[in-house]
Amino acid sequence: MSDFQGVWVVAELTAEGQLSEASQELMTPARLLGDKLSQPVIGVILAGSQDAAQAVGLFGQLGANQVLILTGDALNTYQVEAYSAALSDAINQRKPNIVLFSATTTTADFAPRVAIRTKGGLITNASDLDLGASGSVEVTRSCYAESLLSSVSASAKPQLISIKKKAFPKPVADSAYTASVETLALDLSGVQTRVKLLSVQSDENKGAKKLEEADIVVSGGRGLKGPENFHLVEELAAALGAAVGASRAVVDAGWRPHAEQVGQTGKTVSPKVYFALGISGAIQHLVGMNTSQIVIAINRDENAPIFKLADFGIVGDTTEIVPELIRTIKEQNLVLHV
Repeated sequence: MSDFQGVWVVAELTAEGQLSEASQELMTPARLLGDKLSQPVIGVILAGSQDAAQAVGLFGQLGANQVLILTGDALNTYQVEAYSAALSDAINQRKPNIVLFSATTTTADFAPRVAIRTKGGLITNASDLDLGASGSVEVTRSCYAESLLSSVSASAKPQLISIKKKAFPKPVADSAYTASVETLALDLSGVQTRVKLLSVQSDENKGAKKLEEADIVVSGGRGLKGPENFHLVEELAAALGAAVGASRAVVDAGWRPHAEQVGQTGKTVSPKVYFALGISGAIQHLVGMNTSQIVIAINRDENAPIFKLADFGIVGDTTEIVPELIRTIKEQNLVLHV
């Protein structure tokens, strides 16, 4: 086991070649583990022939000791077979101790294949982690249909872990720091790809405020009584310049799309202010927003679990209180500074 050294952070790049927000967040747990193990933190970029200079520089500023750039013609666009083969080859050559991924649809596609190729132990969708007494990473994740949280670890090396977005804060970049850079050219000529990229289309909602990146989130639950009242959430969000979220119960009932779901099976958010309107606060929901800096809850049930987490709470009918809140904000031109 002593042959396995280093904490790798596998980057996802934006279309502009920049380090994604989720990848930047991974540097916080990576530095935590690296410091405790006295092992280097290494950013890994599957760049193909893409210019990754911005991502390389930011990795260094966020605390990476080294950046490893994997190159090869097959890596110019995402293809699961090529990405899996490239990262597996690099891991088998360098033998990192821990490999961190952001829990996205892309890594959900290729990380399991990497685990098989490297004989590593894969744990997905972690909401928290730390180094255990045995030297293995202990990961917190959900189980039993999201009804419980479990603490698990992988005995196999390397330890591969995908971490949910917003589970950790993004570290502050320091321009005084730089990372050494190494390029690893890989021969992927023998990789057979079964899917070919035909075209790329931009997201129609590209300009919309992203739930997982918003400073203010207004979420609604079953306490709104029906989908016809969810406009109150939208109106309050519009008045505050916030993103709209929803509980799992609301999404399961068909009131809102899954893209708005906050919680263990939805998105993890960490805004400066989180409004929970008519949300009781089941453990599955709390896991998705418990790192919010300020939580404001409105619920008819004074014993609702959400009030244990809330900084400010109002016991009452959400459909009666929220219209008054919206009216006051508009009449007095109130602005929430965050």
